[in-house]
Amino acid sequence: MPVHLPPDELAAFRRGEAPAPMLDLIGLMACHAILAARTLGVFDALAARPLTADELAASTGADAAGLEQLLGVLRATGYVERQDGRYANTPPTSAWLCTDSPVDYGRILGLWQAIVTERWTGLADAVRSGTPGGGFYTWLAGRPDLSAAFHDLQRGLAEWLSEEVVATVTLPEGSGSLLDLGGGHGVYSGAFCRAHPGLQGTVVDGAVTERTDGPLTWRAGDLLTADLPGGQDVTMLFNVLHGFGAADAAALVARAAGTLRAGGLLVVMESLPEPPGNAADVAFGAGFSLNLWHTQGGALHPPETIREWLKEAGCAPGPWKELARSPSHAVLTATAP
Repeated sequence: MPVHLPPDELAAFRRGEAPAPMLDLIGLMACHAILAARTLGVFDALAARPLTADELAASTGADAAGLEQLLGVLRATGYVERQDGRYANTPPTSAWLCTDSPVDYGRILGLWQAIVTERWTGLADAVRSGTPGGGFYTWLAGRPDLSAAFHDLQRGLAEWLSEEVVATVTLPEGSGSLLDLGGGHGVYSGAFCRAHPGLQGTVVDGAVTERTDGPLTWRAGDLLTADLPGGQDVTMLFNVLHGFGAADAAALVARAAGTLRAGGLLVVMESLPEPPGNAADVAFGAGFSLNLWHTQGGALHPPETIREWLKEAGCAPGPWKELARSPSHAVLTATAP
């Protein structure tokens, strides 16, 4: 939340003289207030021009008294400002929360609010017993609105990173076949095929419609049990391993390695459990890993652990390469013997 704390007040929280959990409580309140404002169309209305509370109530069809209370929270937490009786969006709101913002973070916020509110119940019991709650994809399938936001988020991330990933990975000379395990949207596979004319890609994913479109063919199948095509020049595991526990993730690496021809290339991209970015990246990464464990039985696996899995599968891994566009993501390539 973009609450500006004066240095002396911030220092008091850090020293434990003020209750640091209060800031988390304020953030929880702000999260709900933001989503209510988006539902009402408050931020989009203010994107056109500053409005008084009465004008904003008329524009959004909201009750004026209730809206004043909502605006009070949004103003205190830095999402709107008031000058001469008129409200306006602050720069963070214009950049991230209007529907025409370059990145509509409101959909991401709504998705995560639902995940934490609905799927993190029983977290203490899960940690005590060591048995995650699971059921994430079954739950998601029953929420079409959230499912659309989730898949749009995955596709958007891939579209943002694919150009850099393709430039980072050198394919074996003369590569003609590519196998994408778990890349349902096909964005990364499509980017490689466009960059390497003649390359044909096969996407295997448990939740796709089988089809062929240009150089790409989609096949439905469980990554741990489906028959996988062999003799591949390139096989990819992009943002897939974190959805599995360590044993299944290691088995999947071995299966992926087994699809390669001699000298073929296995390419892995994963989120880092301790990214080199700022404190916000580190904190989100920790929460993301906890969510993976509790809702899917997965985790953000340590980079060196993944390298060991590749070695055990008979591949020779190179170094991890962090992506400039998203320092929390890194790519690793490994050559089959």
